Amino acid sequence: MFRSNDQWALNSQSEAFRATMAQLTLLLVATVFATLADHFGSHVLTALSALLYGLTVVTGVVIQRRRARAHWQAHRDAAETVKSLAWQYMVHGGPFHSHVRDPDGLFKQQLEEHLRALRRVGWREPSHGPGTATPVPGALPGSGPVRNSLWDPTSRQEPDDPRHPQITRAMRAVRDKPFAVRKEIYLGDRVLDQLSWYGGRAVQARRSAAVWSALTALLTLLALTTAVVRSVGLASSWDLSGLLAASAATGVAWVETRRHHPLSYAHARVREGLETQRAVLARSVAEEQWPQAVAETEHLMLPQHTDWLARFGG
Repeated sequence: MFRSNDQWALNSQSEAFRATMAQLTLLLVATVFATLADHFGSHVLTALSALLYGLTVVTGVVIQRRRARAHWQAHRDAAETVKSLAWQYMVHGGPFHSHVRDPDGLFKQQLEEHLRALRRVGWREPSHGPGTATPVPGALPGSGPVRNSLWDPTSRQEPDDPRHPQITRAMRAVRDKPFAVRKEIYLGDRVLDQLSWYGGRAVQARRSAAVWSALTALLTLLALTTAVVRSVGLASSWDLSGLLAASAATGVAWVETRRHHPLSYAHARVREGLETQRAVLARSVAEEQWPQAVAETEHLMLPQHTDWLARFGG
């Protein structure tokens, strides 16, 4: 279930970004033709500009109907929910503590409850395997790439009980290990991995935000300069201020779509929280407090938490 939803999330994410890029590109090219038409007085260029503006509107309608962004976020939430529950099951975290009588049945119940909540907002379980998609840089998944660790609950392993198809042999093997071993596996294969992922994402988003901010500031300054030059009569043949302003607006819209600034903040805050939790888990958590500590750590890595930080913290 994780791999299926993860692939659908990547597909929808790629579609959402491609559609937005196409819409912004059409709008910018239409503005270029409009500027040329105004300068040369060409009816052909005016018609081409009008056609491209119309295509921009059509693209926007298609984007709204396909709801790729909503599907991306729903499948990402489903994938990361399954992964988080799997890790808690493996290491006796959250509700899957050592004294639970039927951990397999509880896993199935917890999974269904979480997926039921996602179904209410439009999520549907993929009915067939999606095509191959490439992760898009700067995306908003709540977790890092799929690992190849022996104890990764999302690794390609067959379940040993057809009644519980989401529970693999690796998950059962870790759950049967002593507390010290489970703790070491969780800290190494889950927490440290996510620390590295969130740290890298924060740096990447910060750099992208800096580049795009500098570009849009430069375009805005050029638009201002062009307008001032024309206002004092130093240049009257070309009016590029509108085109430059449209280019700057396109850059701003792209930055808002990719959410570089808020994601840089959110990923940095999640990494700080994970670093604190790692220290707590490694040093001072006894086996009795372990389930609650793991649940708190997993909460930090959920996409909903990252999205909340991006919305209100950045």
